[in-house]
Amino acid sequence: MSNMEEIYEITNDIKSFSLNDCPEGNQGYDRVHLQLFGFLGHGKSSFINTCKYVLDDGEYKVYADVSKTQGGNTTARITYPLTDTLTLVDNRGCSKLDDYETGEVFAQLANLLPVDKEVEWSREFGLTERIVRAERLVKSSDFIFPIFVYSVKKGLQPQEVPAIKQMLEFARDVTEIFPVVVLTHKTQGDVNGIERTFKNMGVEWLFSLENFTPEDHLKTRGRHWGVLGFFCEVIKDLQFRLERLGDPDDRREQRKLKVLRFISDREVRMKQEEMERLHRTTIIPNQQPSCTLI
Repeated sequence: MSNMEEIYEITNDIKSFSLNDCPEGNQGYDRVHLQLFGFLGHGKSSFINTCKYVLDDGEYKVYADVSKTQGGNTTARITYPLTDTLTLVDNRGCSKLDDYETGEVFAQLANLLPVDKEVEWSREFGLTERIVRAERLVKSSDFIFPIFVYSVKKGLQPQEVPAIKQMLEFARDVTEIFPVVVLTHKTQGDVNGIERTFKNMGVEWLFSLENFTPEDHLKTRGRHWGVLGFFCEVIKDLQFRLERLGDPDDRREQRKLKVLRFISDREVRMKQEEMERLHRTTIIPNQQPSCTLI
């Protein structure tokens, strides 16, 4: 079989993949949302365009507007169907991974918020209210697969590592899948060092690639195979996970409890920190020492 024939066959296998074909059937799920999350401007939208370009195997097209996401203007969680089963989901990029940004991401990964809606960094219990309002808009039959996107050219600062590690671990607890990490711009920085750092965080899957862009979309065997290999591994993991899942409605309720607990703990912690700040900034008049003249 020639390389082109093999590429054609694997591409067709990916595009025809159905959850019904899994060893234990679909387990009540009918589609997969490949949920991208991460920092602003790290290549999530370019990754979507790259995946569409490879799987469609036609002319390069801009589906996700990279120019807007670079400027921080994309504020919605947007779906990009790849096949009848697989859908990539873009997301508003985080700027600092604080508890409000991560709370929103956790609610998405828990399948508690609808897609194709605006993303808010809700303060206090605003996120809880949105989760309650979204109950009838979200389908338990949507399987959420987490994908963390990080740009090699941005570099990975030591002070970022604890927050990223904590976020990845909570995402694992919510979805029961340790997020796959996609490293973009792999030739524009210390890719080996960043790979080691993520592996030390417990990441099992790392995919390093160079996205196709409007300026650089010359098809090469290496870049093409990199994307196809990513989808092959995702499908293998989906088949593995579906053998071990329970009822979608029950699992969604369990995830909801975890996220609501996170929100509650977050608010308690924020109140405590605010009280401590107020205590530190309270000016207590100093007693002036008395002087006795002799």
